[in-house]
Amino acid sequence: MLSWFRATSAAAGFSGSSARWLLGSSSLLVFAAGWLALEVTHVPAFAASVSVILLAFLLEYLNSRAKSRAKSLAAAWPEVLDSLVSATASGTSMFEALLELASTGPRLLRPHFRKLEADLESGADFAAAMVRFRDVMANANVDRLVELIRIISTAGGQGFHQAIRQQAHHVRNDLALSGELESKQGWVTGTAKFAILAPWIVVLMLCVRPENKAAYSTTQGSGILLLGLAVSMFAYRLIQILGASTLPVRVFNK
Repeated sequence: MLSWFRATSAAAGFSGSSARWLLGSSSLLVFAAGWLALEVTHVPAFAASVSVILLAFLLEYLNSRAKSRAKSLAAAWPEVLDSLVSATASGTSMFEALLELASTGPRLLRPHFRKLEADLESGADFAAAMVRFRDVMANANVDRLVELIRIISTAGGQGFHQAIRQQAHHVRNDLALSGELESKQGWVTGTAKFAILAPWIVVLMLCVRPENKAAYSTTQGSGILLLGLAVSMFAYRLIQILGASTLPVRVFNK
């Protein structure tokens, strides 16, 4: 679970201290929501359910943000590869072509390339700077480019132009395929996930009345709430497995 959180938070744009801050603030928010639910309803089982459901939705938000960022980076990445193809075809070195992207690349990615440029101009080792660039971007397409540059560097630059062209072709194919899948699945899974929340809104409204508070505070009432929580989490997980698309697997980030 912790490794999933680190990988997903990095893909969402949170890394290092930002990821730790996110984990701490999320934990505090979940605890505060449970405490507030307990103060309002005086039903411990419901308060625990609120905390678990909020945690699930926070993780869903993080996963959604990671997918959105990955989609934005993927959409901009063919332009990066096209720029590298054009630059290397005109005789520009691979090193210079990368630095040019700090000013000519897609606007979304320019800050990352400017940081790479600053690292290289400060005298940092090229391989180490590329690894830092890869880790901050936390994207499968970036991983492939960095690994390709590492291989081509050892081969003296031969084959770089053709390899970049092939990578751009694969990225565009992946974008077209993922776009079709998201258009078919997105609204179905989104509606289903919010439908899970509806019964708990009803329970919250019922807990306003004293007699319902007393009923849910009993052992039997608490058992019903916890059983409902288990069913909701099972349904949520089932929706994730059957309907949601996953982030591209990163295999070159070690």
